[in-house]
Amino acid sequence: MDRTCSLCGGTGFVKAEGSVRLCECRFSREDVNRVLRIPRRFWDAELDNYECETPSENEAYKEAYIFASSFDPEEGRGLTLVGPPGVGKTHLAVGILKKIYREKGIKGLFFDTKDLIYKLKSLMDEGKTNRAIKAILNRPLIVLDDLGSERLSEWQRELISYIISYRYNELKSTIITTNFSLSGEEKKDRRIRKVAEGIDLPKVLMSERLDPSTVSRIYEMSKVVYIKGRDRRRL
Repeated sequence: MDRTCSLCGGTGFVKAEGSVRLCECRFSREDVNRVLRIPRRFWDAELDNYECETPSENEAYKEAYIFASSFDPEEGRGLTLVGPPGVGKTHLAVGILKKIYREKGIKGLFFDTKDLIYKLKSLMDEGKTNRAIKAILNRPLIVLDDLGSERLSEWQRELISYIISYRYNELKSTIITTNFSLSGEEKKDRRIRKVAEGIDLPKVLMSERLDPSTVSRIYEMSKVVYIKGRDRRRL
């Protein structure tokens, strides 16, 4: 699908009466990214420009598109994207947030999990955590990007487990991206064995980063999608 702006031809600038001004498309692009707290690197990420190179990437794209198109905040459905670095998990998560916001007017929020923990710790030290944690807990849709990327301290583990458990209980939708196998049970499950087979994931399991009950909630509150592909960050 061609997303080139008809006003500026994709340059971001429009000539008018001997002067040059910023095109409306740049304002609209920046607005949606800032509203959803999308990191600058992913400002251009859309579902429509995700390039599928493998069958599992194509399947992941379809699942992301279906999720966004049929999203109902009352159902509390989530999506968990599992795969090695560089296969486009964050791209898909950002594309979902944007599509839901534009088409349904539902404002989700993007959180890099590591950055989220750091900011909440800073707010805790300042005694300002209450408002921030409420926004995370009660938002109808959030992205927890790169979950499990580092070993957590006990309080960090409890914090992430609390966020996931609260959202699970209150039917709040959560999109999770992770490089880690959730429990290592994929090969025993015939429904997903073929898809998960051959994906190069770290030997450390998510159930070692978070407690098994939290991982169990992730399974129940979201559809888990496994993605195979090359690391696109490497040329």
